[in-house]
Amino acid sequence: MARKRRHLGEIIYAKGWVDKPNLIRALKKSKETNRRLGETLVEMGLATEDQIMQALGRQFGMDYVDLDDVQIPSDAKQLIPEDVMKKHRVLPLGRENGRLKVVIRDPMNLELLDLLRFRLNSELEFYLASPMKIDAYIDKKMDEVRSSIDATAAELTAAGHSIEAEVRKAQVEEDDEGPIIRLVNLIIDEAVKMRASDVHVEPMADRVRVRYRIDGVCIERDNIPKNMQAPLLARLKIMSGMDIGERRLPQDGRIKRMIENQDIDFRVSALPGYHGESTVLRILRPDSVNIGIQAIGF
Repeated sequence: MARKRRHLGEIIYAKGWVDKPNLIRALKKSKETNRRLGETLVEMGLATEDQIMQALGRQFGMDYVDLDDVQIPSDAKQLIPEDVMKKHRVLPLGRENGRLKVVIRDPMNLELLDLLRFRLNSELEFYLASPMKIDAYIDKKMDEVRSSIDATAAELTAAGHSIEAEVRKAQVEEDDEGPIIRLVNLIIDEAVKMRASDVHVEPMADRVRVRYRIDGVCIERDNIPKNMQAPLLARLKIMSGMDIGERRLPQDGRIKRMIENQDIDFRVSALPGYHGESTVLRILRPDSVNIGIQAIGF
């Protein structure tokens, strides 16, 4: 016979974190507001978020981890795509014996657990952590690439170079030191790491919008200053072998770039528009053609 799961209130009371009268008050309020007991206890100031997560771990047979004391792997984005981490608020702890360790915030969200197994195509081992600490890590530490892009854009803007000068630099620079080259490389590399299928560079009236298509949905990623439009588009044209002087006719090109030890191909198209040439990069991954039964979750 299966062992009956203990109630959260029993575990918290046994730990001595909440006394009986306060636990009864919290249970009543939880029923009145139709909210979970753990949320109610935190809201009433009777227990901390860490205590609730530890109790949930005991209730569901999962280990609790304190993200203040645990190191998230430096290759976190390779273990779990960034869009999955941000959308579902989960983090990787690493791999061990072929199993991916994943930090979650709600052991009762069975739909999410199944989705993660399908999306990550791996055997998973779940851990619990404070939702507040998960959010803090994702929101504060996962935006390093965005900060790099913003810093590069600011560097170009602050430098005060003319557009013509930046276009000339984009044509002759072949190393990774030029700001425009660093900016384009950052955008391309980040799109690949986020498992995007396309990158859209779209000139607008007052800015250049950069969007990634991830799982069929276009996500706005950055807005680049308008004065960087010409050197940005010029660099993309140079990389893809297009005619940099042609702005009135559609053009196609191709980029091949080594990212994370993989040769990634990009098909590039430039189409004239009202505010400038709109450029789309289609990301062609070598592993996308090898779709087997395991790759789709079976």
